[in-house]
Amino acid sequence: MTSIPTRALALAALGLFPSLPGAGPQDSGGQADALPEPDPAITAAELEHHVRYLASDELRGREAGTPDAVRAAHYLARALEQAGCQPAGDDDTFLQAVPLERWVHTRPPELAVTLANGEQVTGTYGVDFTVSSRGAPISTETLEVLPVASAAELPDEPDASLALFIDGGARRTYGWLGSRGLPFEGWGLFVDIDPSGPGEPSSGPRSGVRPVSEESGAGGMAFLTLRGKLGEALAAFEIASLALTYHAEREAIDDYNVIGRIDGVGTPEHPELAREVIVYSAHYDHLGTRQVDGDADADTVFNGADDDASGTAAVLELAQAFAAGEPPARTLLFLLAAGEEKGLIGTRYYLDHPALPLELTVANLNFEMLGRPDELVGPGKLWLTGFERTTLGPAFREAGFDVVADERPEQNFFQRSDNYAFAVLGIVGQTLSSYNLHEDYHNVTDEADTLDYEHMQAATRSAYAAARLLSQGTISPEWLPGGKPEPRERTR
Repeated sequence: MTSIPTRALALAALGLFPSLPGAGPQDSGGQADALPEPDPAITAAELEHHVRYLASDELRGREAGTPDAVRAAHYLARALEQAGCQPAGDDDTFLQAVPLERWVHTRPPELAVTLANGEQVTGTYGVDFTVSSRGAPISTETLEVLPVASAAELPDEPDASLALFIDGGARRTYGWLGSRGLPFEGWGLFVDIDPSGPGEPSSGPRSGVRPVSEESGAGGMAFLTLRGKLGEALAAFEIASLALTYHAEREAIDDYNVIGRIDGVGTPEHPELAREVIVYSAHYDHLGTRQVDGDADADTVFNGADDDASGTAAVLELAQAFAAGEPPARTLLFLLAAGEEKGLIGTRYYLDHPALPLELTVANLNFEMLGRPDELVGPGKLWLTGFERTTLGPAFREAGFDVVADERPEQNFFQRSDNYAFAVLGIVGQTLSSYNLHEDYHNVTDEADTLDYEHMQAATRSAYAAARLLSQGTISPEWLPGGKPEPRERTR
């Protein structure tokens, strides 16, 4: 599950690993990748097996764009094949390549500063300044530094010749510009201060992945953070102008969505249901690893057992149960998405390149963080995001499925997972979860040993009963008045 969106700028920490093109879904990669013995029933043992593999230290946190995520994708492809699904990815495989890119820094960025008294100074990366940006690295000409927090006038539209200094960091900058109806893109730079003092020399920003199709270039969003004496000079409004130069090269990489299909057969009364599509989804990526200096025994892996190995395991079990049961009336797609933690990348790519036409897709039921009971709901039970937005929740309740509304609407969970990418296109998309705000969320302590597999078994079996209502055409989800998100232009 993604954090509350604040128009993230920071480059994601990502090691420079090659992708593994050409590997087939049958490649196991080692004994640890072995699948459990298939059981058509949904069992705690199988759920635990999948979670323990995906959340193992061996997979190093499954960060999008790394060989660890690719290895997880091949495991999931074999699991869907063993479950009895048909491939729905590229070239009659279970894998859909999601093209990504990152920027490899060949040497540290350079910063030249002109002080108000005309003196020229340079900064050392890591010691005097750091940079974070969204998308491609930005090389600038000399920019005038405008302390807009105290400026009497501001241009009516973005000016790429300006570096805007709003003391207080990214969140305050966005709020300040937003309150004046000004966009975030198109300025030369945003500048702020790190009050902690000089840092340590660094080779440059760590590269983050993004979709290849995302636009970038001059006027993109970048934050320059000044430290030590440069930070003090900025705070005293003693910097007149600056010039920032990156030295980086673009690297193309592939990540993968994993997609299986079970064809619908319709019903005697409604044979046309066979053409309609239900997408059951979860994301399998997580946050990768962290660096801990000076502590060789520190835990460095964000294992992501609950977020979202648990949801991924549940979708695998649903696929196996559906394949072993009566053929569904509607066609079912099982989408295990890449890159959710970096902005729903895999799901948005799927929606731009669907395995089956989106106009035939009637619902997305997403699974996110099912690993522990929510004390507000109870063991073995789930809540549904956006319960009040569609007919889906009430229909589940009427049919006897014990699902409740999200008890924490202030957390905006409806907008924080892959379902939302479907919803903004007008497709009913909601998430089932039992996340209870535990402290292991997005922490290295989100380990397989912390999950309750009996709860997961009960919850997944209950979810299967609800999912069958969708698959058999017993219910047809619709938006309730005011429930559908406002249409908006999507960024890829």
